[in-house]
Amino acid sequence: MDIKNREKAVKLRKALEELGPTFIKLGQILSKRPDIVPGIYIEELGNLQDNVNPLEFDVMKVAFEGFRCNIGETEQSEGLEKSDFDVLEIFDEFNTKPLACASIAQVYEAVLDGKKVAVKITRPNLINTINLDLAILDDLKSIIVKAIGLGNNFDIDAFLYEFRDLLNRELDLSNEARNIKRFQENFADVKEVHVPGVYDDYSSETVLVMDYMEGVTIRKLSEVSADKKMWYAKIISTSYLKQVYLDGFYHADPHSSNIIIQEDGIAYIDFGAVGNIDDALRRNMLNLFYGIYKKRVDVVFEAFLKITGINKEDIDVRRFKIDLDDIISKQNYSVGERQSDNYATLALNYNLSLPSEFSTLERALILIEANCLELDPRFNLLENAKPVITRVLMKRYSPFEAFEYLQLEGDRYLEIVKNLPEGVNDVIETIRGYRIERLEKKTDEIRKYRTIDSITKYIFLLAILLSSSYLAVNGEGYLPTMGIIGFISAIFLFGVMFLKRS
Repeated sequence: MDIKNREKAVKLRKALEELGPTFIKLGQILSKRPDIVPGIYIEELGNLQDNVNPLEFDVMKVAFEGFRCNIGETEQSEGLEKSDFDVLEIFDEFNTKPLACASIAQVYEAVLDGKKVAVKITRPNLINTINLDLAILDDLKSIIVKAIGLGNNFDIDAFLYEFRDLLNRELDLSNEARNIKRFQENFADVKEVHVPGVYDDYSSETVLVMDYMEGVTIRKLSEVSADKKMWYAKIISTSYLKQVYLDGFYHADPHSSNIIIQEDGIAYIDFGAVGNIDDALRRNMLNLFYGIYKKRVDVVFEAFLKITGINKEDIDVRRFKIDLDDIISKQNYSVGERQSDNYATLALNYNLSLPSEFSTLERALILIEANCLELDPRFNLLENAKPVITRVLMKRYSPFEAFEYLQLEGDRYLEIVKNLPEGVNDVIETIRGYRIERLEKKTDEIRKYRTIDSITKYIFLLAILLSSSYLAVNGEGYLPTMGIIGFISAIFLFGVMFLKRS
């Protein structure tokens, strides 16, 4: 059966590669959803490459149409087809043979103002091709679900909507430029992590000029000591966990080619795909990680329920906790093994749908873990995560964080305080009206019960009075004496009740 599924997965990968850039991207995105896609397809789709033939630079340079830049004291702003202006004159040097070639863009090496730069250019006329492919995908969505065997909880419409949004963002290189600047700000104080600078005056929606990051990729790293490799692994893992748990903004495609090893640290490149985590999800994810770190199954269980949005009644809690305990054990005590895909496997086993943000992140963590294991065969992600977890918890509960929160929420609270007297007055009036109404009702009830009580007492005393009179007149022995005492007592009690009544 596995061989048959493997053959199907291979055929699917080849078909997607032949269909072009949109379908290649679709397969790559699906390979990041191990919670809904069977493992054998995940593995095969993970091998999807943008195996596209490079376009000649004469075709690619159409991206520079309308390009605006300053050259000396003159400004150029003309379409290439309408002038003899050669965009290559902007650069000191420009190698028209691409360094990298993908379905969305090609990257070139150049020199600008004496500095080595990388120039990323989108392929021409992609938007029309992608829109046509997306229309085809919409018609084929039911076939895709059946062909891949996606989970029952998979929302294909929501997935295709997110996929369309992702493609549109990747087509606009100004989005990537903003991502780079955000990463630069987040790592401004981390000297071991480098992010390329962006040349805004030479960049546009279709062109991105940035610093060329010198170095080698992880797989090409050689002649480096084991200790140095462990140091690199630690930098990669801690910097990535910082992105996730502190910044809430992370590189969504950190495969080995997008992390450059340098002498004094590492550099991230290719920021077209990024991920965002809102505060609620980040808090739940941190609680999940913290529970694993502290080996507390109940904490992990509650965090996982919140992440997936399921109820306890929908699963076998006892069995689920046993599986969670197994994950906790593996992450704390296993060495040299990949652990980041455990949650997706768990979700798939229980037919649970993880949020797309969580699934994208988990796929990214799998890549980070694979990179670190290649550098350090005894790498354990949780061990490296402990300092980050401590730092996040200190930040979460610090007085400064609380003060900042109060500052941000100050206006809202001030408005509440300003309206408080009026609100309190309304509450008091409501309570007063309610109390008066209840009091009047209670008073009527008391009067009713008091009248009944008085009649009962009078009847009782009258009975004593009559029986005492009978005993006093007709009794024998000590009975007349008791009759007299009873008669006098009844008269006295009648007098007391009459005075109280008055």
